[in-house]
Amino acid sequence: MSTDILMYCDKLIMCQGMHALLGQHNLQVTAEMSMSRVIALATEHPPEVIVVVSPALTVDDQQELADLARLGKVLMLAKAENLPRAFEALRVGVRAVLSVESSVHELLHVIKTLIEVDAIVIPVAARKSVEMLARPCTPPMAGNTLTVRENEVLLLLAQGLVNEEIAAKLSVSSATIRSHVHNLLHKLNVRSRAQAVALAYETGLINTIGRNAPQH
Repeated sequence: MSTDILMYCDKLIMCQGMHALLGQHNLQVTAEMSMSRVIALATEHPPEVIVVVSPALTVDDQQELADLARLGKVLMLAKAENLPRAFEALRVGVRAVLSVESSVHELLHVIKTLIEVDAIVIPVAARKSVEMLARPCTPPMAGNTLTVRENEVLLLLAQGLVNEEIAAKLSVSSATIRSHVHNLLHKLNVRSRAQAVALAYETGLINTIGRNAPQH
């Protein structure tokens, strides 16, 4: 079965090249050069992954990235100078940031990861940002309203576990976990698990709940 990919790029030769390249790997690619057209297609037929190729959108186009992120899993191919700012894209819902200079193998691997796993993918160039997130800082006020169980769920989400795995680990039902996830997303004012995890790392909240959460 082929994989449905919707691509947004603003250079015709890039669109045609990526379309041909990914098509060789059993990926059904629809490449568009219009943002309005991409949104219309994603709304009508949600793709498995939306690939955005810089400079059609960059980390500075946060509203546009957020609009796409509400419609599907967004993978942004960014220029090297923007890779250290990957967390700015993740904050608005982008699932993965990859260099436009990445190999075909790396691109295919990230696409497969996004399809199969509820995860976020960041480039090595963003390492300094990750290190800064590990430094002590004031957690968001909303983080103070999370219950003990919601803290545990957030910590397990950060470890890459899905609902069923979290439910088994905490000895509760999947429905209960879905409820906890819904509540913590609302309290943190984010739209997805990936955003919740990114926010938790960025503010240091993940370190706080990591120290306080009971071990299972």
